[in-house]
Amino acid sequence: MPEHPNHKSRSLFSSFSKSSLFVLPLLILVLFSSSCSLFKQAKEYERFVNSRFAVRDVKVLSIAGIDVSQKGKISDLNFSQMISLGLRFVKGDLPSVILLTVQGQNTADKKAAISGMDWLLQAKSDTLATGVLNQPVTIPPGETILFPVKVNFNLSKLLKSGSLDQMLKIVLGNSGKTEYEKLGLVLKIKPWYRLGSKIKKSPVYLSIHPEFGQLTH
Repeated sequence: MPEHPNHKSRSLFSSFSKSSLFVLPLLILVLFSSSCSLFKQAKEYERFVNSRFAVRDVKVLSIAGIDVSQKGKISDLNFSQMISLGLRFVKGDLPSVILLTVQGQNTADKKAAISGMDWLLQAKSDTLATGVLNQPVTIPPGETILFPVKVNFNLSKLLKSGSLDQMLKIVLGNSGKTEYEKLGLVLKIKPWYRLGSKIKKSPVYLSIHPEFGQLTH
């Protein structure tokens, strides 16, 4: 005898209801976990922005393609290097790479973290360089870390007067941080974190000064 249509419908409804008993709690759990994860990232980002920061070291790595990371004085450069730098200096074209070492201190009792940051280097109101640090930065609770920011810019834009010798005396050796302060350089960062498939950024750049202190607008 063929199965009555109502019996078949009830059977399908019963199977669907049983499946829902398993699927619905799982869906709620996934949504809850996702919300908790996003909230956690937002709080870690907030703690990062409220951490204390300072530029701890400044080192010139190269000038016009010449490695000067191990050069302490002008006499460490050979004749051909000086000729090359002299020609580029006259043209006002001295592409340079400097490494800024930033110190961050998390005074909170929980982790501070970001997914990355946009940055820019300024001298007074002039922007010398911009870039992106596309990697996570994490500061454990109550701890201090160092993280590098590598900057590429035209040194001629910064040192607009003086001779080549005077310029080299400023950038060579271990006086990088002192000269950084004298020249009024300021590193500004715009931290961000990933919000699902999107990126949530700070609405403004935050300034990191040579002296240890909080980020300022």
